Amino acid sequence: MRHSFKFPFKIRNALKNHIRNAIDSVEPSRFRQEPDYVAALAVKMQGVIYDGNDGFVEIRSTIADSYGKGSAERWTGIDLAITAYVSDKEKTVSKAIVFQAKIGGISHLKSDEKLRLHKQIMKMKRLTRSPKVMEIVRHGNKREPYILSGNKIAHGKKPMRYSLENYFVQRILTTLDGDTRPDFVSNVQDSRMTKLKIIAKYLHDQH
Repeated sequence: MRHSFKFPFKIRNALKNHIRNAIDSVEPSRFRQEPDYVAALAVKMQGVIYDGNDGFVEIRSTIADSYGKGSAERWTGIDLAITAYVSDKEKTVSKAIVFQAKIGGISHLKSDEKLRLHKQIMKMKRLTRSPKVMEIVRHGNKREPYILSGNKIAHGKKPMRYSLENYFVQRILTTLDGDTRPDFVSNVQDSRMTKLKIIAKYLHDQH
């Protein structure tokens, strides 16, 4: 089911500023490696962004376990899950979006790294319809995260590129992107993500 929300400027601006401040507060020199940077950014992004007469917006972040033979990142391809709780006081929607993160431009990945990314995207696609890739690009002393369609990348097509704050406002706040299945939303709240195996098996059996 597709939902459509139209929020006033003050809510859109509050979310955009919140994400911008999260990005600016994570210094690359202190979080140099990809897992550390993504985890730090995830912590900064989450929180209740707005709770008032015009609606409610909350962002929660979950980092998939990445260490150990059976870690969540290894079998799901997921680095980060973002869950958005959005309400305009008439409709309320909970949606989860999953990401694989890469430091550096996707176009600059070596052939083996591109193959690995493709495999990670396909793992995510076993769990949800529209996985995303977070491309983390250095600009001077700062890093800028961009969001790209995993489906487009997997099919060798050029994806649209959203800055992280614009992605939140244009795709998450509007609830155009994300998976609304209650089991999926619930299960990505646990960094072990073990219950996602049930979803993967169910979807596999349907095919």
